[in-house]
Amino acid sequence: MDRRTDTRIGEICEALRAGAPVGWESITLEVWANVMAYEVAVSAQGAGGCFVGEMRQLALTEQFQILRDEMYEPDKGAWLSARFILRRTGDSEISFNFDEDPNWTPELHPMMFVRDLEAYPRADGHIPPWLRRLVDQGHELERQHEAAQDDQ
Repeated sequence: MDRRTDTRIGEICEALRAGAPVGWESITLEVWANVMAYEVAVSAQGAGGCFVGEMRQLALTEQFQILRDEMYEPDKGAWLSARFILRRTGDSEISFNFDEDPNWTPELHPMMFVRDLEAYPRADGHIPPWLRRLVDQGHELERQHEAAQDDQ
């Protein structure tokens, strides 16, 4: 990762720590990302892993959009989900998922994956089967829509 990306990740981690509830020992932030939608879930755990509470939804969507742009790799694409686990001790685990189905709940419309792939192109070898299936469904829905428009 480059310095800008490291700095942005540091800013996100600092915002998480600053918004943590009293008694937190670890914070887990999960992000699901698509060019048309972002979902963020943040929770805090106390000693022994007991649930301390959900944290207020942080206004970090713009940071994640920029981070996704910065981390985009031609041919490989952009990350689809991310997980930040921060511990009061200072340890952290940060991971970015470029290939596995992020399992949106509720599921996104297939066209949203088409638009994401248009915004962050991937080489054929970097399009996993689950994504290929959704993109193909999206293209088919688009063709059906266009054909219905032509019939009117």
